[in-house]
Order: sequence, then structure tokens, then C-alpha cells
Amino acid sequence: MPPLILTAVLLTVLANVIIGINIAHWVIRKPTELLLPVSDHFVKSPEETWESYDDLFRRFSTAAISPEMLAALAQVESAGNPAAHTYWRWDVEAPDLFGIYRPASSSVGMYQMTEPAYAEAERFCIRDHRVMTAGTGAESCRPAGGYSRVLPAHAVELTAIYLDRAVARVLGDRPGRSATPQQKQDTAALVHLCGPTVAKRFAQGGFRLTPGETCGDHDPADYLAQVNALARRFKTLAAK
Repeated sequence: MPPLILTAVLLTVLANVIIGINIAHWVIRKPTELLLPVSDHFVKSPEETWESYDDLFRRFSTAAISPEMLAALAQVESAGNPAAHTYWRWDVEAPDLFGIYRPASSSVGMYQMTEPAYAEAERFCIRDHRVMTAGTGAESCRPAGGYSRVLPAHAVELTAIYLDRAVARVLGDRPGRSATPQQKQDTAALVHLCGPTVAKRFAQGGFRLTPGETCGDHDPADYLAQVNALARRFKTLAAK
């Protein structure tokens, strides 16, 4: 075999080995990636999302996070897909082998919740539409086996917990000033997309976005428009 062809073959084999090792590593660290081949089968229209999960949206809503808001975020993030996954990306400059080909983020499930958000929310639960500390042992109000971001009921509850607490912190930095339900909804949407820092800047700026602001690859103004349009649509569905 000519040296040039042999080199090409060896490089191809090496690349496939690296890809295989990376996939195996990340599937072990993030087993939900095993759902990738069947994920698209769980995509839903807004009507299907509401029909499937309206009882969960209602059960885990809070004073700040409405059922329609929970439904809208689920639709925007994953089209109501509990097995939703993030894309994989290449990074040839990664500092280690396992970073060369990997999931773009730790996000998982219907709300694409990240590991840091999960770590913050999983210590709490929602009872009677209020967030409360989960407790320990027999007194814990968490599921016996802990939360899973791919189970719809857990995903809805975790998201409501995380956003309710985040909105309370953001608005707590504006003492003496109240916020309308719509302003709370917008703040929650920005927390979900951009994180608390951007949401705090939004609230302290009179609930207005900074011109030209982006959150990664996303335009927060477009995101808010999508969420609010879907929330209105789900409100109509809820009234039927």
C-alpha cells in the first residue's frame, strides 16, 4: 500500500477511535445521551404538550411561575420532549482527549436544565405551590430515588423550583418596588436563558433589555417574544 494511502487510512482509524472513546466517555458521564436515537419521537405540538403535561404544569406552578409559563418554556426549549438533548461539538484545541468531541453543554430534558441549575434545585420541592426545603430521610419531600431531569414530573418541578427562587432573589434586590406577573414571567424567562446576572440587570433597568444584548447564540428579545406568545397560547388552551 502506498505510504500516502496508508497514512490516510491510519488517520481515519485514529479519528474513529477518538470519536468512539469520546462517545463512550460521555455516555457514561451523561447516560441520557443514549436516548439520542429516539429523541425525535417525543417532539410535541403546543396542543400535545398541554394535553400531556397540563396537570404537572398546574401542580408545580407557584405565585411567580404560572402553569402557562412552565408550558411555554417546555415548548420553546424542547417542543415538549422529555428526552431532548444538546448537540455535540468538535474542539480540536481541547486540553484533554475527552473534550475533542463532546456534548455542547450539560443540559438535559424537557427544559434543557444544566447540572449547576439541577444542583441548586434538587435540595427543594414544591408543596401547595410553594418552594420548601426538601429535608432528609423519612421527612424528605423529594422522590425516594432523587430527581431525574428526563422524567417530566421531575423536570417540571425542578424548573419551577429553580426559577421561583431565582426570581425571588432578583426581585429582592429591588426593595420597595413590586413587579407585575408579566414582569416576573419575563424575569424568569431571562434567568432560564441567560442566567441571574442578566435577569438582574433587566429588572434593575426597569424590565428593559440592554440594546444589542445577547446570551450566547441567542437573542433574548426574540426568546422573550417566543415565550410570551406561547404562554398566551397555553392560556387559551387552559381555558378550554
